[in-house]
Amino acid sequence: MAARTPSQTVGPFFHEALRWKDAGRVEFAEAGRRLVIEGSLTDGAGQPVTDALIETWQLSSTGRTPAAATGGANPHGFGRVESTRDGTFRVETSMPGGAFPAIEFTIFARGLLKPLRTRAYLIPEAEARKDPALQSLASSPRIATLVAHRAAEGAFRWDIRLQGDGETIFFEA
Repeated sequence: MAARTPSQTVGPFFHEALRWKDAGRVEFAEAGRRLVIEGSLTDGAGQPVTDALIETWQLSSTGRTPAAATGGANPHGFGRVESTRDGTFRVETSMPGGAFPAIEFTIFARGLLKPLRTRAYLIPEAEARKDPALQSLASSPRIATLVAHRAAEGAFRWDIRLQGDGETIFFEA
């Protein structure tokens, strides 16, 4: 039996090769209420992570798997953005449907052996705690790290902390 090879670190990225047309804008075949989610990505020391690749996936506004894209369009329900020089990111999308509206995030960044997976709930924390997927964590004060906060009509703020105090909850693949 051949020996398994170890994981390699993720990044640094050559952003020019990873940019999508309309990066940060998630499209769907179904119409939905548009929203923006903005945030920052920081390391354990609270410093901005300036060279991360962030991918998002979500259900359509009807709460279903998004319909397939056609032609050369980016996949429906899937987004890809990079963090900026100050560690910020911005995603334009539609409000996901379902009982517990959330956007799945995957973070690829320098120093990580594997991507990190997390989720931003677009509902109040008390409602997010009722999600059966969070049952084992329902009483944890860290659930707050999974909840995006309404900044304005149609706009949310959600920050991701990779480690340390206030570390975002990450899920196993």
